[in-house]
Amino acid sequence: MLRRRILDQYGPGCRIQLLRRTPRFGGSLFVADLTEGARVTRILGAIGANSELTEQSGMDLLHPERLIFLYERLMLIALALAARPRRALLLGLGGGAMLRHLQAYLPECAVTAVERDRAVIALARRFFHIEAPVIEADAQDFVADAKGAYDAILADLYDGRGMARLEPGFWRDCAAALAPGGCLAVNWAAFVEDAAARDEAAAVEAAIGRSIFIGPRALRENVVQLAPLNPAIAPAAIAQRWRRFALRHRLPREDREAAKRCAITAQFPGSHAAAES
Repeated sequence: MLRRRILDQYGPGCRIQLLRRTPRFGGSLFVADLTEGARVTRILGAIGANSELTEQSGMDLLHPERLIFLYERLMLIALALAARPRRALLLGLGGGAMLRHLQAYLPECAVTAVERDRAVIALARRFFHIEAPVIEADAQDFVADAKGAYDAILADLYDGRGMARLEPGFWRDCAAALAPGGCLAVNWAAFVEDAAARDEAAAVEAAIGRSIFIGPRALRENVVQLAPLNPAIAPAAIAQRWRRFALRHRLPREDREAAKRCAITAQFPGSHAAAES
C-alpha cells in the first residue's frame, strides 16, 4: 500500500530504491529516483501514520552539490546576514542537501550537522553521498551546550509526524548559541498547521528580538524565518545583500536569484501580512 502511495504521487517515472519503517521518525522513510528527461532527482521522503507524503530532501544525481528546493536556498541567506559566516550549524540532516552545498561552495565555512535519527544518517550515507561526520544527538540537547559557538544556525526540524516537538526555551538556546552578529534561519514547511508554525515563529522572534520572513508570494510553499542578531538589518536590504554574497562566493545562478519573486515581510506571511518588498 505504501509503495502504491509513492507511485501514485510521482507517476511511472519513479523508481523506489528503498522503503522502510522508522519508528523514531514517526512513519516510513523512502528513497525514490524521479526521471524527467535527462535529469534524475533522488528524493528522501516520508509517509506518516495518516498516509500523508512529505519530501524531506532532494538531490540532483548529475549535480549532487546543487540545491533542489527554493526554501533551502532561502535558508542560505542567513549566512549573508551573519557578520562572519565561518561556523554553521545544521539542525536536521535529511538527505544532507545543505551539507553537500556548503562543502562545495563555502569550503571556508566549518559546518556541524546534527541529526537525532540514526536511520536518517544511514540513508544519507548510503544514498546521498554524505561522508562528513554527523553528530547523532537531539537538537535541543546540542544547542543547550553550544553558547556563542556558531555564526549561522539553520533549523529544519521535521519528521513523519510533521514539525518536531520543541521544548520551551529551545529558541532561546539557539539564540545563545549564536556568536555576536550571527543569524538563525528556520524552515516553516507548507504542510505544518498554520497556528502551530505561527506560535513557534513568535517564540523565535521573542528569543532574538525581531525576525524577517521570506517565501514565494503565492504562499503555497515553505516560508523561511530569518532572525539576525544585528538589529540594523532591514527587510528591504536583504535581497541586495544576498545577491552580493552569492556573487562573491560564486554560488549557482539559482541561488543568486532565490529572492526574486519572493515576498519579504516583518511578520509571518498570510492574509494579514503586508509585504515590504
